[in-house]
Amino acid sequence: MKRRTLTGLTVAALGLLIALPGAASAETTLEKVKRTKVMTAGNSGSYPPFEMMEGTKLIGFDVDMADELGKRMGGVQVKFEVMDFKGLIASLTSKRVDTLITALTYTPERAAAIDFSVPYYDAGIGAITKDGSGIAKPDDLAGKIVGVQLGSSGDAFVRQMLGSKVKEIKTYDTILLAVKDLDNGRVQAVVNPIPVLRHNAKGLKGLTTTQVWDKRVVGINTRKEDGDLLAEINKHIEAMQKDGTMERLDRKWFGG
Repeated sequence: MKRRTLTGLTVAALGLLIALPGAASAETTLEKVKRTKVMTAGNSGSYPPFEMMEGTKLIGFDVDMADELGKRMGGVQVKFEVMDFKGLIASLTSKRVDTLITALTYTPERAAAIDFSVPYYDAGIGAITKDGSGIAKPDDLAGKIVGVQLGSSGDAFVRQMLGSKVKEIKTYDTILLAVKDLDNGRVQAVVNPIPVLRHNAKGLKGLTTTQVWDKRVVGINTRKEDGDLLAEINKHIEAMQKDGTMERLDRKWFGG
């Protein structure tokens, strides 16, 4: 029997087949980030002092943390995409961005759709009110007009814990707008993480914050399939917590 040999054309065809998409394992998000030295991150730009716009520049705790994270990942540039808060999770799951670095509060519902890193900040929920309001605990909001940032942890807290007990829930795109309405007497309390409330109330007189009502932690977010990227992020967050970097950023942006 005559033995068949591979011609040059056949060899070329085999090489093309091997190079076809799907023939080799797909590049992971972490591999892409390491190759391009760029990691995109969704951010609301409206959650001071975690993130806020200074003119056209995004600044805040999360921005400084992301810059340090990128350096520790081998000189990666974290490129932010600023968008409405309500579109953040969809931007990640649709692969518009690689991560979310936007002080997103952990909830079981969010964790069912996307992954959370180890917590990098614990910002307990409470309320800011006018002096002498008599509001000290959640039940004191019964019958009151309450302001919240749309889709925020404060929004979820009021709806889940109080629901129809409050007179009205007013929603805002930013906490700053809610606090201004409190100052102007349009709402009787604003519910949100305490450090953010204090930051947004700077310069306003006659306002006071309650004690912490409920613990809240925030993390960096990745897609469910990006476990290697999450592990890389977790490694560097934990290192920043141990070496004092997070404490330094806390003092810079929150004052303590």
